Amino acid sequence: MELLRWDLPQFPQGVALAGGTDVARDAATGDTITLTGSGEARPEKHQATGGGTFVHRHANGSEVGHGVYVVTAFKSFANGGGTLVGAGLTDGIDVLNKTTGGLLTLKVQLHATSGLVAEGVLEVHCDLIGTKPPQEEGVRLTVLTFNFVQAGGFTLFHVLDD
Repeated sequence: MELLRWDLPQFPQGVALAGGTDVARDAATGDTITLTGSGEARPEKHQATGGGTFVHRHANGSEVGHGVYVVTAFKSFANGGGTLVGAGLTDGIDVLNKTTGGLLTLKVQLHATSGLVAEGVLEVHCDLIGTKPPQEEGVRLTVLTFNFVQAGGFTLFHVLDD
């Protein structure tokens, strides 16, 4: 695998498009974080790029902060195989037969509009038809004292040609 594209996609009218949102929740506090994002990784070279936006909210819905995050390093990728072929979707990102499932782990840096900068680890879990082992679809983010786990949304990987 040379180039892996990752997305937090949306599926309007059955079309996979970039620009979706994923939500993750911290069990200890009930806080949530909503993420957008996309990027690329070269697992063999241990390289990754990308980023997106975030909104952190308390359990009561009040906003804690928002801003952007950027990928600062590649940690790992476990290709779980699988595909969106046969799911009845149209792929607006690349082509269906280039989709795959798995787990991508990235180091990220969050930049809040308040000026706070925090280091974190983002896991992108993608579960498609035939992914082994099955993944819990969505994202996980560990940052500061929070351990946000999947609470909604989708992820998608494409294996691309250079």
